[in-house]
Amino acid sequence: MQKHSLPIALAMALKQHVLASDISDDDDLKDIVNKLDDLNEKIEAVKAKALAKRAQRL
Repeated sequence: MQKHSLPIALAMALKQHVLASDISDDDDLKDIVNKLDDLNEKIEAVKAKALAKRAQRL
């Protein structure tokens, strides 16, 4: 099983709800998903920095 960050997991859950017609695919949802994508990019950048620092210590 592949690990996903929380923003990716939330975006995937929202997309599943759209597919199930629980929520509508409107501008508000698209804005939320875009913000989750931006947050995920920031998380990945922090993780990369942490891994680089860890590699320097070894």
